[in-house]
Amino acid sequence: MPEDKTGSSLLGAVIGSVVSPAPEAEEEPAPAESLAAPGDESIDAVCSTTVNMRITSLGDVAKAALYLAMSDDISEERRIKETLLNCGWRSVATEVGGISGDLSMKVSRALVGAALNSGVVRKSTSEMHALLHAAQEAFSSFIPFGLLETSIGAKIAIVRNSQWIAVAVAGDTAFHAVAHHERMGVGVMHV
Repeated sequence: MPEDKTGSSLLGAVIGSVVSPAPEAEEEPAPAESLAAPGDESIDAVCSTTVNMRITSLGDVAKAALYLAMSDDISEERRIKETLLNCGWRSVATEVGGISGDLSMKVSRALVGAALNSGVVRKSTSEMHALLHAAQEAFSSFIPFGLLETSIGAKIAIVRNSQWIAVAVAGDTAFHAVAHHERMGVGVMHV
């Protein structure tokens, strides 16, 4: 790990992820047209893979936030946050859900609460300003404006180093229970 905890010498910090193989890993995967629809819990995994993310500069804050927002379970989330902390970066993740019209207040409370309670930001004008602008950018990509009432479930990740803060949102939206769409958004702001 880098010697300098400020993040100025982050060359080579690596985060890896392993998805457990499906129980029938020895068999060839089924053709795409025979796979069950999204949400069918009878399929554990279609395939497995290992993913590595290399942090090479302070500018990789958005990549780290996206990776944290995409984490599948609490153990993967903890591992990513610990690795980032060892690089001198601060991070937190939280989840929100609801109907798009009612979501803005939930998102604001979850975002600001998680960032302040975890120490990712302090209650200063510059840090709160950076957090809120990064979040606004992320959510403008995640939730298209002008849509009908939409059901939303999302994980919000906030990653910050000495110069930048990033907010990433990953989850799904749906006009109807059978019409879910995966979506992502990310925003970055100088602290």
